Amino acid sequence: MMARPAVQAIRAASSPVRLVAMAKASHLPLVRRFGLFDDFVAAPENTGVKNLMSVWSAAFAIRRYKPNAAVVMAPSFEAAFTTWLSGSQIRIGHSTDNRRLLLTNAIGLRFQVHRVETYLDLIQALGSSGVVSLPSLALNPTDYGYVTKLFESMSWDATVRPIFLNPAAAKTPRAWSSSRFRVLAERLTAQEGSRHIVLHARPPFPESQDWAQAHGIALVSDVSLPELAALLEKCSLYVGNDSGPAHIADAVGIDTVTIFGSSVPGETGPGAQHAPPAGLHSAVSAAFECAPCRERFFEDCPSPPSKDGRPPCLESVSVDDVLHQVNRSLDASHA
Repeated sequence: MMARPAVQAIRAASSPVRLVAMAKASHLPLVRRFGLFDDFVAAPENTGVKNLMSVWSAAFAIRRYKPNAAVVMAPSFEAAFTTWLSGSQIRIGHSTDNRRLLLTNAIGLRFQVHRVETYLDLIQALGSSGVVSLPSLALNPTDYGYVTKLFESMSWDATVRPIFLNPAAAKTPRAWSSSRFRVLAERLTAQEGSRHIVLHARPPFPESQDWAQAHGIALVSDVSLPELAALLEKCSLYVGNDSGPAHIADAVGIDTVTIFGSSVPGETGPGAQHAPPAGLHSAVSAAFECAPCRERFFEDCPSPPSKDGRPPCLESVSVDDVLHQVNRSLDASHA
């Protein structure tokens, strides 16, 4: 999501260019909704020997396009190696993860700037630069159909604008406590005025239909990324971890309250995509001096993990801290 401005800048500077996206197979349905690419290749996703085979397969798929240039936005060695195997004449990427020899243009990674800006650094080697306006995500009736069915199952009419809570994250130490998300949801539903809640019940959050039904909360767990985007577009506010859904919320133009632990708002937070309509973006963070860190959790951390495996930077963010910011955001949107 944070790479979209850089891709749009390439498209805007070179309109006849044919753009091929390599992304995880599970991400491709959403990438197709960007409206920026002409073709798509599934990125390697396996481990061990199978991973080597999938790297060869992805590289061969790219080679068929006879690419003149490749911009390696993923920071991994594997991404650069796949591109090197593809035979692309120009290979541009950040000089991270010991991959300088695999790139023809190795660009230094700037720190204390937003990730969006570091992606824009890469495309300068292609002669593209500057801030561009992004097209809206091209969501379709099937994506919105999921939302209609969800609202009908909750007996909500089309005017309802729920709050979306996202306890999900790729790594448990980057996710605010599941028990605190439960308390936050309960307190929001108990507040004056009707608070409709949708909760993204994905790992590490343990799903509990009985709990959700008791509080009138809609749980979503099997939603595709385009359906998630359509759902977020119908919400009034995103509240959750610093993860992909926060940036999807940004892309569809809703306000966000994002919880930060090991990361910092100025580098990975929503609000830097230059994508109208713009939402209001607030951050809740304990602002530890060691953030952003190398995410060597509990090796470099200043204190031991919490009982549920969270680092001290997340453990220091209370339910009251988040609820206060949520209510401020809701009040501001109604002002």
